Amino acid sequence: MLSQWQDRFPASEPIAHRLKTTFSKRWVRFHSLPGSKRYPEGEDEYATVMDRHNRILGDLLGTGQAVVLLTTGYSDTPTPAPPPPELRLLDPQARHWRGVPLHEQDGFTEPSYWHVFASEWAWEPGLFDPVVRLVADDVVCNVMVVPPDCRWLLHPYDGGMDVIAESPEARGRLRAAHRDWLSPRADGL
Repeated sequence: MLSQWQDRFPASEPIAHRLKTTFSKRWVRFHSLPGSKRYPEGEDEYATVMDRHNRILGDLLGTGQAVVLLTTGYSDTPTPAPPPPELRLLDPQARHWRGVPLHEQDGFTEPSYWHVFASEWAWEPGLFDPVVRLVADDVVCNVMVVPPDCRWLLHPYDGGMDVIAESPEARGRLRAAHRDWLSPRADGL
């Protein structure tokens, strides 16, 4: 599982917010709600958030295909710290995949480690709705979904989702299919 990370994301750690810059030709951002609204209010808006995430995952993957959920725990030591309890309840099968000394990446003065956990699933629409809801409510972050061969990556964040597509052409197809979900800003944010 994830043995091809370095081939697909060379010299890159699984730090979602940095991948969009490193792979800008394959990156596209979709907003979860109309008008670039950041946080859902009410079940109708949560339904829109879930629908958009499920539609993008469906475009990338297809029902029944293997997919890996990456979640992150945080600590000030290299000893793996599990993801937040809310995620552990939703993903009890998660196994420690790798540690990231974030202080070495982002220049923090104090030690800071991200501990990335992985679990494999057979994807179907709605599977990750509880996780996406936690992300939409800004309860958890640095969650990613990738296929086992790491050919693309989806990173939900509070307000939308970033996709690192398999190729610039695949990015173009996703953008064209979901144009109404794109940012009106020139930089795509």
